[in-house]
Amino acid sequence: MLLQKIWAIISFPFLLLSMLTTPMAVDTPTADLISTHNFAFAKALIMGQGITTDGEYYYTSGSITAVNLTALAKFTVEDMTMTDCAINPLPEKCSDRGNNHIGGISCYDGKLYASVEGGDECYACIVVYDCETLEPTGEIYDLPNEIYDDGVPWCAVDPETGYLYASKWTDIETIYVYDTEASMRPVREIDLKGMEKIHRIQGGEFYKGTLYLSEDIENNGTIKNILAVNPKTGNVTLAAERDVGGDNIEAEGLTFLPCDNGSVMHVLDYNKIVGVTVRHYKVDF
Repeated sequence: MLLQKIWAIISFPFLLLSMLTTPMAVDTPTADLISTHNFAFAKALIMGQGITTDGEYYYTSGSITAVNLTALAKFTVEDMTMTDCAINPLPEKCSDRGNNHIGGISCYDGKLYASVEGGDECYACIVVYDCETLEPTGEIYDLPNEIYDDGVPWCAVDPETGYLYASKWTDIETIYVYDTEASMRPVREIDLKGMEKIHRIQGGEFYKGTLYLSEDIENNGTIKNILAVNPKTGNVTLAAERDVGGDNIEAEGLTFLPCDNGSVMHVLDYNKIVGVTVRHYKVDF
């Protein structure tokens, strides 16, 4: 208890600075901002990439490649109190070959599926963790470098099929589908249509049979997009626009969970100055 109080005292100035320097996000016609949770200092360092949920907890991922730091963390759904954290949880095989980045994550059947990349050869892969312990299960699935030539920034598991969806980061024309229950066997490729240019996808998650993607579009002022992908046809539409309030915000992962306050969509944003904000939205889709 004493250590928690000391930690809170140390962290408070950084949290205050984060709140003061984080632009004020506002509602848009397609996304009602219900509430926010701000994080700074050490917590921000370990949770700036992905977010997912199993309905009982939120899980986050973080990566600071400059100091070779990766992390997974676990938070209560009610008030986002951190209950567990794993620092540098990458398996030895990954760290030995230069993997240094955990991106988007997705929860399925008691496991966390993490998109991992980094190293001179990129070495894009999916690493699986136990939701209860945040420890790796030993499952590591390498992805072909010729496809993921700029990494694998996100992955999303369809809870209805157990299929995992992933793509490269920029100039995305195809999403690749794998069977998590058959050693990540390739299932099919989805050719995207409906939008001319899709890139900088930072996170993905399924909700009611549709795949939603968080797009960190550049040179678009304060607006960040949420895209909807029909997994059967590959058709892509603009599901929502989020006004994050400033151009120093990087849109990261997203997840879906209906909450008592009316929020359904929960998006993690990284303030490049000092902190991380999780924004909770009410949406119509």
